[in-house]
Amino acid sequence: MFGHSGRYLKVDLSSGTITEETYGDTFARMYLGGNGFAAKLIYDNVSPAVDPLDPENAIVFAVGPLTDTPVWGTSRGHVASISPLTGLFADSSFGGDFPVVQKRTGFDAILITGKSEKPLYLHVSEKGATLRDASGIWGRTTEESNDILQEAEGKGAIAASIGPAGENGVIFANIICGGKRIGAAGRGGMGTVMGSKNLKAIVVKGSGKTEVAHPEELKAFLKEKLPELKKNKGGMTTFGTAALPNMMHSRGLFGTRNNTRETYENWQDISGDFFLDKYKGKSTACHGCVIACGKTVEVGEGDYSGKTVKMPEYETLYAMGSMLDNNDINSIFNGSHFCDLMGLDTITMGVTLAFVAECMERGITTEKELGGKVCFSDGKSMVDLIRKTVSKEGTGKYLAMGSLQLSKLFGKDSYKYLYAVKGMEIAGHSARGLREMSLGYSVSTRGGSHHDTRPFYPGAHPDSGFDKIPEYVVKNNYFTAVGDSLAICRFIAEGMLAPPSISGSMATMVNYVTGEDLDIAGLEEIGERIYNIERLINTRRGVSRKDDVLPYRVMNEPIPDGPSEGRYCPQDKLDTMLDRYYKLRGWTEDGIPTDDKLKELGLI
Repeated sequence: MFGHSGRYLKVDLSSGTITEETYGDTFARMYLGGNGFAAKLIYDNVSPAVDPLDPENAIVFAVGPLTDTPVWGTSRGHVASISPLTGLFADSSFGGDFPVVQKRTGFDAILITGKSEKPLYLHVSEKGATLRDASGIWGRTTEESNDILQEAEGKGAIAASIGPAGENGVIFANIICGGKRIGAAGRGGMGTVMGSKNLKAIVVKGSGKTEVAHPEELKAFLKEKLPELKKNKGGMTTFGTAALPNMMHSRGLFGTRNNTRETYENWQDISGDFFLDKYKGKSTACHGCVIACGKTVEVGEGDYSGKTVKMPEYETLYAMGSMLDNNDINSIFNGSHFCDLMGLDTITMGVTLAFVAECMERGITTEKELGGKVCFSDGKSMVDLIRKTVSKEGTGKYLAMGSLQLSKLFGKDSYKYLYAVKGMEIAGHSARGLREMSLGYSVSTRGGSHHDTRPFYPGAHPDSGFDKIPEYVVKNNYFTAVGDSLAICRFIAEGMLAPPSISGSMATMVNYVTGEDLDIAGLEEIGERIYNIERLINTRRGVSRKDDVLPYRVMNEPIPDGPSEGRYCPQDKLDTMLDRYYKLRGWTEDGIPTDDKLKELGLI
């Protein structure tokens, strides 16, 4: 098979058993790889009743047919599990060097279940896999762990590790991958699942080559598309995602002070097109990428003063910056780097802090009750609270619960100030101001993630209204599911392959790599199959229309000022969109995939 190896691993940490499995052309065509493989393996191997932290839960690392090919932005991998943050299916796409090397081992997916009695790491090579003692690095940071393991396993080895947050059971811990540019599997508590299994890390080492069906045709296609890509994404090379605070504020879509408003008067202090001149280090790129959207910065003050660290991405600038009304950029540098070292999702961390800060201001909870103060506009305090969260010390014991569980603990009317869907804190793309994100967040299998539905900023001003949003979201769900399964970076796909829907160009590229004869309709069917199987995982766990909701503020409080003033998504508008979306999907009025639809997709 071109683009695929036809092999994957099953690892049972409880028994120490490792088996090599195979898959054929039919499986590859139905699920592509990456996201599709991960969702299918979880659907087939994880009971609907399993608790996310039970040994029976699985975590899957998967790569796609485009991974480690000449296509730019394909040093991507995917990890998925039942999330300890949401209790539902969650997955995360990540870049860097790890996915490329996993692909070179010849194992397109690694399915891990069980729980070891002692800390272990999994070593995967072209010869197979072994479990090795990790007691010596348990408690170490992600950076230390990755460096130690990569040195121990020799040239070409790349590690993906959890930090103390995952070891301590913080339910939004993540996984950090080593290499020249680190990759973060950031959302949904994937690092927590690894920690619950006493799995400190995975190390991959391989040199196999991914065979491409039509290399010369692919080379010509990429040459043709390069000018368009550079034109569409040139700004990413200069500033990366850190330039987005400027655009978001200017359009009135920048969540501020726990989303009480969506303009931020101090936006310049946390926007990369301003702070990079003072703090800029150098550009970094994922393996083989022409965009180089990554940047480093030199911290000016704080615990990491003088140290060169990864520049915070837009989502971190939003969560630790505007959402906390915090314009202290050095505190964001310090907080972001500490989260990377500890293995902690910066979005959930920042948005949870903002939720608690508003609840304290309103008297819903108190400093005495939580053992400490959480407030807006205090960057130094923010960094200290992140430290306490990792160790579950004092106030951190509560912050480690995430905002939904804290709202259940606080009671009263705290639910009005949550900014989360299905338990996952919403990312920095306005659920009130961007009509597609109102529906997109509500139906997302992950919850408040901006990766199931992508924002379409060209349609933001003037207001596009709600009428055509269900059609957009359905098509965009196909696009994201296929992209995560191939696996290709969003920035490349959106710059080169004409989003928001699957294009003929995407089909052409896939066919050049795999030798298939897929057209737009064929790829859309694959995207639909993958999204349906994710929905099935969730409906087996009780999800239905009642869960496809938005935060109280999004549905009841219009944006108070700025260019998007007055926008919100009232219940009647959401209901109308859900009715249309479910109908387009072939689901019941309660949001359950029908047998006819599942038969059509080959799922039953």
